[in-house]
Amino acid sequence: MRNFDYYVANSTADVQDVMKKVKGARPKAGGTDLMGLLKDRLTAPDSIVSLEKVGDLTGIKTQGGGVWIGATTTIAAVAADKAVGRTAGAVADAAGKTGTPLIRNRATVGGNLCQRPRCWYFRHPDYPCSKKGGDTCFAQEGENKYHAIFENVTCNIVHPSNLAPALWAHDAKVHVLGANGKAKDISIDEFWVLPEEDMSKETVLEDDDLVTGVTYTPSGSGSGSAYIEVREKQSYDWALTNAAARVDLSGNRVKDVRVVISAVAPVPMRREEAEAVLKGKAFSEELAWKAGEAAVADATPLRDNKYKVRLLKATVAHTLIEAARRAKGGK
Repeated sequence: MRNFDYYVANSTADVQDVMKKVKGARPKAGGTDLMGLLKDRLTAPDSIVSLEKVGDLTGIKTQGGGVWIGATTTIAAVAADKAVGRTAGAVADAAGKTGTPLIRNRATVGGNLCQRPRCWYFRHPDYPCSKKGGDTCFAQEGENKYHAIFENVTCNIVHPSNLAPALWAHDAKVHVLGANGKAKDISIDEFWVLPEEDMSKETVLEDDDLVTGVTYTPSGSGSGSAYIEVREKQSYDWALTNAAARVDLSGNRVKDVRVVISAVAPVPMRREEAEAVLKGKAFSEELAWKAGEAAVADATPLRDNKYKVRLLKATVAHTLIEAARRAKGGK
């Protein structure tokens, strides 16, 4: 790890000031991903700006018909918040399943969305993969048990964020502040960048952009959401597959539905094919399994990760069943 200057900001204005004056300065909240990137020499900024004392970037509150969560709010705070549990079961589920208690008390919402991939070829200094400017995706022919089964022609990373699909199921917006002081709201479905678009990053954020928070649409009457992830170790592990779903019911008929998956592609993905199976129909477990089939219909698994197709089908089905149960008033 190389030396760097460390700034402690007290306001977003302080952060902007440093990021304007110091080219390549990196913001740091919990640091759970940034410290790993520094140690793996995947980033080497001259300066780091601590956000821990910037009070207006943390908290959870209802505003303008939505629920706002500050970017530096810890995952533990989200998991424990009763309003989040009441209005966005999927978000509460995802937060509660993140890492260990230690990680949840350090990691933040903004960091969870913006974390870099965990692919062992990307993280290893001896593999000049395409993600690091090389011309080869070593996972294509190498060890690819944990890699992508969608959008995996040029790069086989999987996106590690579990909050991303949960927030997407609630049509979230990501609030961003540019170094020029201009604020912008980015719909979460437009927040991601595929490797074919730009191999160097996973989000649309520019170097000087600062995520200030997210706002999601809460579940109303007759609406419920859920998040389920499958992993090898139940104590703490990265997800093999995950899915978030929101189901809006009128009686037992599906008025609207969201199905979003992650851990199986370079970016989180909405599965409109699965949603189409359910919309306008009476909800049933049989229909949920058909939606699961639709969600994986265009999967292109690699040599070692074909199991993910069946696993994801089941993950989507069970997530929809739980979301519908909650929509009917189940706790």
